[in-house]
Amino acid sequence: MKDTNINKNNTYSYCFLMCKGEIIFKGHEDYPEFLLVSDVEKLGFNKVDMMYIGTVDSNEYYAANLSNDDKIEGYFSKHMSEIYGEVEENIFLLVLRATHLLNWLDKNKYCSCCGKKVQIEPKQTYIECLNCGHITYPRITPAIIVAVLNGDKILLARSPHFPPNLYSLIAGHVDAGEFIETCVKREVKEEVGIEIKNIKYFGSHPWPFPNKLMLGFIAEYSSGELKIDNNEIEAADWFSLDDLPHIPEYKMSYARMMINHILEARKDPNKNLTK
Repeated sequence: MKDTNINKNNTYSYCFLMCKGEIIFKGHEDYPEFLLVSDVEKLGFNKVDMMYIGTVDSNEYYAANLSNDDKIEGYFSKHMSEIYGEVEENIFLLVLRATHLLNWLDKNKYCSCCGKKVQIEPKQTYIECLNCGHITYPRITPAIIVAVLNGDKILLARSPHFPPNLYSLIAGHVDAGEFIETCVKREVKEEVGIEIKNIKYFGSHPWPFPNKLMLGFIAEYSSGELKIDNNEIEAADWFSLDDLPHIPEYKMSYARMMINHILEARKDPNKNLTK
C-alpha cells in the first residue's frame, strides 16, 4: 500500500475521511491513496469542518467524519485494522489520533457550561464555545492491560462479550485517585481472585475506541486460586506458552503484541521481557 500520494519534493494537505471505523481512499484498491483536503472539499466539506490532526514530513493531516455510509462514486473504504502494518507507523498513529478526536468531537458539539454550539479551533486540538469561551480538551481514559506469568504459563481470560473461544489478557480502567500499579493489582484480584508481584511496565498504546490509552504491564503470580467474578469475566485459566488457546488475531491488538513479545523473549534469552 502507498503510504500517501506524496511527491517528496512537495508538501500536501491530507484528510482522513472516516466512516464507522473505515477510511475512505481513492486510487486502486491494491494501491490505495489517502484523500487530499481538496478531494474532501469537492465532496462538500469545508476546511472548517475538518479537524487538524498533525504534521508529518511537512505534510498536514486533517480528519472529518462522513455522516452516512453511502458509497461515494470513485472511492472505496478500508477498515483501519486492514492498513495496520501497510503504512508507516507514524501515519497509522495519526489515523488512531484522528479516530480518537473525531469520536470526542462527535460527543462535544455543545458547550458543557452554557449549552451553546462550539467550534473547532484552526490547527488546535481543542474546541471553544462561541458564547462563553469555555475550552474543552480531548478526554483520555487510562486503562491497564497485564500479562500475568506463572513459570511457563500465562493467565488468559475471556469476557462475555468476546467472540466464542477467544481469550485475552486481563484489562481494566484506572479509577480516579488511583495509582497505576494499584489498578493492576486490583483488576487482577477483582476479576480472577489472585495476588500478583514483580509488576513491570511494558509500554503504552493508544486505543481510541473511544478514548483509551492502554498501559501495558507484565507481572508474576504470587498467591491464591483462580476465582472469576462472573461479571466481567466468564472464564480464566493458566495456559502453557507452548499451547495457547484462540487469542486476538488482529494485528493492532495490544494484547496480541504483548503476547507475541513474551513468546519471542522466551525463545531469545538476550531479549528483554519488558522491552
